[in-house]
Amino acid sequence: MKDLKVLTVESLHTTIFAFIEEGSHIIGDYNDMKEIILLMIRAGYVFNMDRDRLRDAMEELTYMLCPEDDINKDRVIKGLEYDDTDSEDDYVDDDDEDDDDEDGPPQGGQDLEIVDVSGDEIEDITPQVSC
Repeated sequence: MKDLKVLTVESLHTTIFAFIEEGSHIIGDYNDMKEIILLMIRAGYVFNMDRDRLRDAMEELTYMLCPEDDINKDRVIKGLEYDDTDSEDDYVDDDDEDDDDEDGPPQGGQDLEIVDVSGDEIEDITPQVSC
């Protein structure tokens, strides 16, 4: 049985780089780096981290070892760009900002009338489907 070598984020870059150098592996693109990771796993390395962090390290090392390839450069640049998608951390609930003004009119300045329809008969408009 192989000895497990548990890698953490702190040792990730240096361990992958040392593995590449010791094995005299050549990295030309990201696919070569994926093969290195597979070789490492077969050799008993375990990547105890978020897979996104592992992929970031793979992209960085691929670019470092083959900087003349524009595809490698583009991968790193894309990872450095600000992600403009909505996430829960970035979400601002507009209702929370106006909590102290709950009794006032809504944002548009219009007054809304609230009508109780619980006693009114509501017409059922559900379409009837016959089989």
